[in-house]
Amino acid sequence: MKRKLYFISLSLLIFFLFVACSEKIGTIPENYSYNYDNYLEYDYMKKAGDTEGSFSFKYPKGWVVEKLPAWEATSEKEASPDWGVELYKEGDKENKITIVGIVGGVPVDKSRENEWGKQGFQKSQLVVGNVKRGEVYSGIVENKVKTVVLYYDKDNPPRFESGWRLEAHAQVDKQFYNKNKNEIWHILASVKKIE
Repeated sequence: MKRKLYFISLSLLIFFLFVACSEKIGTIPENYSYNYDNYLEYDYMKKAGDTEGSFSFKYPKGWVVEKLPAWEATSEKEASPDWGVELYKEGDKENKITIVGIVGGVPVDKSRENEWGKQGFQKSQLVVGNVKRGEVYSGIVENKVKTVVLYYDKDNPPRFESGWRLEAHAQVDKQFYNKNKNEIWHILASVKKIE
């Protein structure tokens, strides 16, 4: 009897863990209407070796933008493989969006995409003004809403880009996400390479 109760308890625990890990979040609807009237624009200008890695995005007042550490190549070490910024609301650095350029003519690692699927992430398209701008992976991990956007390079999916690719990662508490969802998606939708 004890053994049977043990297996029932274990089965219920596994079931609840599976449900908790695969909790879905609502992603933005296609053709969502963006309004950037009160948003600031930020241009990140970067040259990494032979790679021009510049991008821009828009963000609302009350958010802080900090550059991530990046370095040029020296005789002792290679240049940093990625560069970018973190954004967060003033006084709340725990809930942040990271936008990064990553050097590489290598495809986006398929195992990363598979890992997001195992974590129960939803896959969708970022559509802005009827144009597909990127792939979105979103889900809830350890009670945080995690969203990854792989931006397309012109019309090409990110796994076929050459030179460098552009990504954004948002990791925020559920309560923060529900309160600031509109601003988060406005930021993510505004990211683009500067050609």
